[in-house]
Amino acid sequence: MKKLLIFLLPLLLAACAGTPEVEIEKKIEYKCGEQIISADFLDDDSLIARINGVNYVLDRVAAADGRRYENTATGMTFMQSGNGTYLTIKGRNYPMCQEIVK
Repeated sequence: MKKLLIFLLPLLLAACAGTPEVEIEKKIEYKCGEQIISADFLDDDSLIARINGVNYVLDRVAAADGRRYENTATGMTFMQSGNGTYLTIKGRNYPMCQEIVK
């Protein structure tokens, strides 16, 4: 087993070294009704949504207008369009989100 680990360790390190880092393009906080969401927009077209201290990763999907991010496992959708910014969690549509300006 130790021989196998010694053989695989350099391969694992090489694989990790080639992994590109994802950068945060912008951070914005929103208030959607009574729900506060912290959104970290990443340069790989994904979004980390922080709600009640829990982080959710949403992937960008095709949208007719604006940007749409989804996590089908959690039933979460975050959408930005010309009409506004909206949050849906497990079928519950929250009121239009307003950016929190600090």
